[in-house]
Amino acid sequence: MYRKIVKPTLDFLFALLLILLLWPLMGIVALITWIDLGLPLRNLLREREGKNKKTYIMYKFRTKALDSDGHTFSNTYTKVSRFIDKTRLNELPQLFNILFGQMSFVGPRPFIPGESDKFKDIIDPKRYMMRPGVTGLAQINGGRSISTKTKLKYDVEYYDNMSFWLDLKIVFITIGELLTFDVDKANKKRAEEINARKK
Repeated sequence: MYRKIVKPTLDFLFALLLILLLWPLMGIVALITWIDLGLPLRNLLREREGKNKKTYIMYKFRTKALDSDGHTFSNTYTKVSRFIDKTRLNELPQLFNILFGQMSFVGPRPFIPGESDKFKDIIDPKRYMMRPGVTGLAQINGGRSISTKTKLKYDVEYYDNMSFWLDLKIVFITIGELLTFDVDKANKKRAEEINARKK
């Protein structure tokens, strides 16, 4: 019931509400990105694998400067774009992906098509039986600070235990990390705390 009806309905309603409330902020981030990095505003690595491995366009503001070939593989940030990346303001357009039913607020972070081939031997099919999320269990337990293998384990754990209360917990922890204005630092601290408890 929750997985098939309640969760998608809540995703749609809250995405619509947040788009109506946050469109001025998205406009400001778009303007800052244009002034700081120029066009295009969107992230160039935009295709992602969704539910049932179906590809979709993931909306995201660009935070990396273009290299000489016009790509963003250089990992070159400006001070402003790094702040936007650390605070995850560049992820705001994914509200439209949720509204269109391509993503959820909570779920596994999506792979770039082809990238998942490197991990095909350890990816559980359950990972593709749910919509990818803006945040997820892996993100609140280390995020970018943990290995892909560990993230995949968290993704399966989330699928097996998916519930309204787990989603609420993940959302509130994510909000807490966002309020630090440095999600990467918050991720690293949380990963260190988890590792310390395991020892």
